Amino acid sequence: VDAGHRAVIFDRFRGVQDVVVGEGTHFLIPWVQKPIIFDCRSRPRNVPVITGSKDLQNVNITLRILFRPVTAQLPRIFTSIGEDYDERVLPSITTEILKSVVVSTS
Repeated sequence: VDAGHRAVIFDRFRGVQDVVVGEGTHFLIPWVQKPIIFDCRSRPRNVPVITGSKDLQNVNITLRILFRPVTAQLPRIFTSIGEDYDERVLPSITTEILKSVVVSTS
């Protein structure tokens, strides 16, 4: 596992293991275990939003987010959301938060 990355082990017999594997060299059983590698460094993401203000004008806002996953929750993230968690979760959350902030300010 490379620096700044963590791995979750998928075992064909036991499923996703609850142990998160850190950086370094680790042994796997071929054809039985498969590593799913996550990038745990802080990464930027730009989210553009067009929303209306109180006086009915369109406002263009681009939000830059620095995000990273919680390493202890990686097995849960993988089983519930998948490897592309950032593509699924971040756009909906940021859009709703930005719209509520724009509407509340004048």
